[in-house]
Amino acid sequence: MRTQSPFCYTILIGCLTSLFLSCNSNQNDANIPDIFAKYISERTTGVAYKQLTPNDVSNHIKAPDSLSTAEALEDIEMLEYLWKTSYSGYEYWKYQGVDFESFISSFKFWASQSPHLKTSEFEAGATSILQEIYDGHISFIGAGYYGAYRHKAVYFTDILVEEMVSGEFQVIDSQNDMVSVGAVFTQSENTNYLFQTLSPPGKKQFLVGLFTFDPQRSIQLSFDNQMLEIPLHKNRLLNARFDDKKPFYITRRNDIPVIRVTGFGDVLYPIMKDFMQSGFELQKEDLILINLFNNGGGSSVYPQTFLKNLNGSVQWDVHWAELTSPAIAAYYANYELNSSTSPGMKRLVSRYMGQHEKLLSFPTKSWTFLRDEKKQVEGKFKGTLILMTNRRVLSAGENLVGASTSMTNRITIGENTGGVAQFSSTCEYVLPHSRMVLNLPRQLIFIPGLEECVGYLPDYWLDTHEPLEEVLKWLETPEQYQFKYAQSYDEFLESLAITTVLPKDAQISAPGPDVPDSLARYSGKWFGVSDGILDHMLVVEKITNSTGVDAIYAWGVAYQWGINQPGWERFKGVFEDGKLLLKRTDGGQTITYWINSDGSMSSVYERPGIYSRTEMTKLPSIQN
Repeated sequence: MRTQSPFCYTILIGCLTSLFLSCNSNQNDANIPDIFAKYISERTTGVAYKQLTPNDVSNHIKAPDSLSTAEALEDIEMLEYLWKTSYSGYEYWKYQGVDFESFISSFKFWASQSPHLKTSEFEAGATSILQEIYDGHISFIGAGYYGAYRHKAVYFTDILVEEMVSGEFQVIDSQNDMVSVGAVFTQSENTNYLFQTLSPPGKKQFLVGLFTFDPQRSIQLSFDNQMLEIPLHKNRLLNARFDDKKPFYITRRNDIPVIRVTGFGDVLYPIMKDFMQSGFELQKEDLILINLFNNGGGSSVYPQTFLKNLNGSVQWDVHWAELTSPAIAAYYANYELNSSTSPGMKRLVSRYMGQHEKLLSFPTKSWTFLRDEKKQVEGKFKGTLILMTNRRVLSAGENLVGASTSMTNRITIGENTGGVAQFSSTCEYVLPHSRMVLNLPRQLIFIPGLEECVGYLPDYWLDTHEPLEEVLKWLETPEQYQFKYAQSYDEFLESLAITTVLPKDAQISAPGPDVPDSLARYSGKWFGVSDGILDHMLVVEKITNSTGVDAIYAWGVAYQWGINQPGWERFKGVFEDGKLLLKRTDGGQTITYWINSDGSMSSVYERPGIYSRTEMTKLPSIQN
C-alpha cells in the first residue's frame, strides 16, 4: 500500500550541486562512460519544446469523469514527450526490452476508438506500462496511486541452524513440529536458504528462509535427507514499533548512543542541522548505533554531511547520470521556495532557472556524467558504527548505508533495504486534461552492491519484532548471547493480536447451480500479503447469482503505514467482466479481485492516494 507522497525526490542532490559539470554538445557519445554506454547512445539530442501544464496539484483540482478523444490523445502525446525527454530510465528500460513505442501506439489506437473515454479507464491504460519496470521513485497519481516498486524479501521458517566443524548445518532451535533440534539441514545448494544472524563469538548461525519477490506460504526443504513442506512467514521486523516524537533524536542505552532518524526530507532542514552537527559530537565514541528503520529518504546532503563530520571523509563508489531537458528545467524554474527550503535545493533551483532560458531557444535533452570513487582514506572515527536497516529504508536512507562503507568498522543488522536508488530525484508533471500527476526521476545511478528493489543486504539478518533490544543484548553480553525463537509465528501473531480478524458470524455458503463455474470458484477464503507488508484476507461468503456477492475484506497490522489495529469490513460486491469488485458506497475505496489461470488470485486496492497489489491463494481448509 503506497502513500501518495513519492518516496523522495533526491538522493544525490548535494553531490550533483557541488560537482555539476556542464554538457559539451561537441563531445557527444565519445564522453559517455562505459558503464552507461549501452543504455545511452547520445549525450545531447535535440528535442521539441512543449509547454507544461501549470503544476497546481496542491489545489486538488478534481479530474473530469471523462475525456474526449482529442483530450485523451493530447494527454498521450504529453505522456510520450515526458517519457522520452524527462525520464532517466527511458533508455535503460528500452535496453531491457520494454517497448515504449508499441505501448504508446496501442494506447493511442485504443483512445481513438470512442468519442468519450472514462478517465478511470484512461488512467488504467496510462499506468499499465509500470508493470514492466522496477523503479521505486516513479509514480503516477490520479484517482489512485500507481508505482513500479516491488521488494525482494526473506520469508522465514522459524528454524535456526549452526555451521558445525564438520561443515554440516545442524538445527539448534525450531518452532516447527516437523523439524527437531539436532536435525541436519541437507538441502542441496543450501546457501540459498541460509541467512546469517547474530551469534555468540566464534559461531556462525543462520535463519532458514527464502529470498523472493513473490510472497510465499511454504517451501520444500530437506532435513535429515527427507523433503518436507515447511511453512514460511513474513519477517517479524514488520511488527517493530518505535514511539518517535521527533524525526531525529539521540538516547543512550547501556551507555551506547542510539541515533534515531526517521527521514531526510528537505522540509526537515532545521532539524537536520542538529543531526549533521551530531557527527562532530560523536567522534570520540567507541560504538554508535543508528536506527534507520522506515527512513523514507529525502536529501542525501544530510547523511553524507553527518558522516563527513563524524569521520572526516566520505568515500564510496557511485556512478550517476543526470538528465536535463526543457521539462525538467521548467519544473525547477517554477519550484516554490520557502523559508524551510534547504540551501542545496535553492542552488539546484537557481541552476535550472538559468538553464531554462537557454532551453527555450535551443531545446535539447542532455546528460551529465559524474563519479565518486571509493578511496582508502583513514578517517577520524576509530569506533564501530552499527546501522539497523529494514525494507522501508529508501533512497537517501540507503545513501547513508552506502556511504558508511567508507568507515573502517561498520556493521549492518536487520533486513535488506528497500532498493530505491537506481533512478532518483523526481520532478512532478501534470497531464493537461486527465489531471494525472507524473513523478519522473531525472537521475540514473549505478552503485556497486545496490540493486533496484533489492537494496543493500545486511551483515546479520533478524527475525524479531524487537530489533533494538536484540541488538543491545548481543552487544552487552556477546559470550552469553543466543538468539532463540520464543514461539511460532502463528503464536506470535495471536499473542500480539495483529493478524487479520473476522466477524464471529462469518459463514461460507456453497454457490447455487445458477452461478457459472467461472464465478463459483471465487467462493471461499483467500489470503495474501499486500505489497509484502499487510495481511489481506478476502472471504466470499455467498454468491447469489452472476452479479451479487456477499464478501468480507479483512486486514492485519502494518505500523509503517499507520495501520495499528486489525479489522474487517463487509461488502456487497459485484462481478464485472469476470472480476469481483468491492466498493464503498461513498466511492472512496475499490478493491478488485481476479483469478489467474493457475488458480491463484490477484488483487488491487485503490483509494485516493493509495494503490496496493496483493497475490492471494485460497486457504485449503475452506475449498469447496
